[in-house]
Amino acid sequence: MGLRKFLIILTAALVIMLIMTTWFLPLDEDFRVENPLWNGARDISTDFTAKPLESLTDLPASPQGATLVLVPYLDFTTEELDQLNRFVREGGRLILADDYGHGNQVLEYLGLKTRFSGETLLDPLTNYKNKQFPRIIHLEADPLTANTESLVFNHATCLINTANTSTLASSSSFSFLDQNDNGIWEEDEPVGPLPVVYRHNLGSGQVILVADPSLFINSMRTIDENNSFIQNIVATTTRLYIDQSHLPPSELHQTKSLLAQSREYLNMPLATAGLVTLVLIITLKPIWHKKEEGPEMT
Repeated sequence: MGLRKFLIILTAALVIMLIMTTWFLPLDEDFRVENPLWNGARDISTDFTAKPLESLTDLPASPQGATLVLVPYLDFTTEELDQLNRFVREGGRLILADDYGHGNQVLEYLGLKTRFSGETLLDPLTNYKNKQFPRIIHLEADPLTANTESLVFNHATCLINTANTSTLASSSSFSFLDQNDNGIWEEDEPVGPLPVVYRHNLGSGQVILVADPSLFINSMRTIDENNSFIQNIVATTTRLYIDQSHLPPSELHQTKSLLAQSREYLNMPLATAGLVTLVLIITLKPIWHKKEEGPEMT
């Protein structure tokens, strides 16, 4: 075997190995349904047969009884905001789970006054591990809070401009909003109870605001009654969707998407025929080359 042919085969083998490694390497991005690690959302997707959406254009045409869980870490286009507005007003339920993302952009477009504070909620006494894991102990009687005595949040915020009648859950009296981010309560900083889960009725649907999207990741489900809250969401809906289009994609995610698109393209009959033809040409080229050179002289 000539050196050139050996290098070609070696390069092809390395490329195939790299592709296979990339394809099977698990994603580690926050809130991704493909991510089985502590910060992913695969458990919710598989346990409750939630459908991931890579675009809000895939929202159901008839949203009555459907629920969309949305973690808004990327900006929205006007078209996307229109789609969310239609989804809710025509009977869908939007679970808008945010802390430091673009949730307020959605609320403003929907014409609601409530906002995510965007400042850190701390609780030095009523917490799970430390003050950055506040335990939410004030829950109002509601189908969404049934069989739920407390929730645990993770680096959360709180909601502002709320009405008490629509608040479903609040932090303890020992919690406070760390507005200057120094980790210590100061006299001018708001103290608990502070609203963290809130309901808005809008058109024929509802908007449920949750001031911590971490509630939905794999590692947080088993803490306190977090899973009961999620089960209540599932029990009160006919279809569950999880938006993936507003999560920042990593380079690994983009590469996997490109490989998936390539695989779909290769499954097309024309592409398959072209690939087979290319393989035949590469395989038979040495034989044709020998025939053109003629028999060796002895």
